[in-house]
Amino acid sequence: MDSDNAFLIGGDELFNHPRFIRHYEFIRKDYSPDISKPVAFFLSCSKHKPYYKSPYRRVFNSMISKNLNIREQVKIYTISEPAIVVPEELDDTAITQYDFPPTNMQAKGKRIFIERLANVLPKFLLAHQHIFYILPKHHRGIFEASINKILENNINNKIDKTLIASRVKYAPPLTYNLPKAKAIIAQTLDILLD
Repeated sequence: MDSDNAFLIGGDELFNHPRFIRHYEFIRKDYSPDISKPVAFFLSCSKHKPYYKSPYRRVFNSMISKNLNIREQVKIYTISEPAIVVPEELDDTAITQYDFPPTNMQAKGKRIFIERLANVLPKFLLAHQHIFYILPKHHRGIFEASINKILENNINNKIDKTLIASRVKYAPPLTYNLPKAKAIIAQTLDILLD
């Protein structure tokens, strides 16, 4: 991938930085989601890098490992400007060495984000049986706009409203409502909670 580990700071221009272009092309052309993991979670990026060290991710990992006991069935992806999608195995690499506060995103960057996510999201939607997006308002809007773009532009003829309705569920970010998020996940996966 990228051997340049410099920490990058910026806004929309980072979408066109060679590091993030190479990562996007890798995800688009070469990355294969782990189809042995039936459950996928799309979570928001964090100012804490690598993402798994953020307080939010620690709570999330505790929930799926201890409370729901599903960690072995789960694949985690991070929705990120400017990296688009970061699979958990790339969490501690140069691709997460950046600071791009969502407030720095302009209309052009938002269009790029939605378009690129719409181009790569089909492979993830088809690879996993249950997809949860647990995203705050900003990233939720990007994710949902990308799904709409996939459907409207017929980006992948295997993806239709029926597939989306049966596989893709929104749950509120844990910091907003942990019990509700846990209940949505448990109900969808038919897990009994104590």
